[in-house]
Amino acid sequence: MNIKFDEMFKFKKELYSKTALLKAAYNFSDSSYIHLDADEEYYYVSISPKTDKQILLEKDFINEMLAQSIRHEVYRQTKNIRELMLARAMASSVMVENDYETLEEQELFSEDEILKDWFEEK
Repeated sequence: MNIKFDEMFKFKKELYSKTALLKAAYNFSDSSYIHLDADEEYYYVSISPKTDKQILLEKDFINEMLAQSIRHEVYRQTKNIRELMLARAMASSVMVENDYETLEEQELFSEDEILKDWFEEK
């Protein structure tokens, strides 16, 4: 069986992450057949449209690689902030048993304080 790919290109591993490559390839998987390979220095991408009517350009895939690389970098740079925000949100929703007792003590009022007529003269 001979497989012919219409486009084949390479990306330097030092510039692009494997995650960005896989996400970019996945975004093209609905309209293309994609083969990925790698050596020590490069990722290799072979791409072929699924139908004759579709036109795929190397530049489209390159743009998608750039977009996915930026998304991955932003994800990495903001990971600690997101974890901190989640931890604070979860910590503020946890109530200690002593807090319940304090709330119950605060809610104890005499009926005279609650049921008095505010317009009544003293």
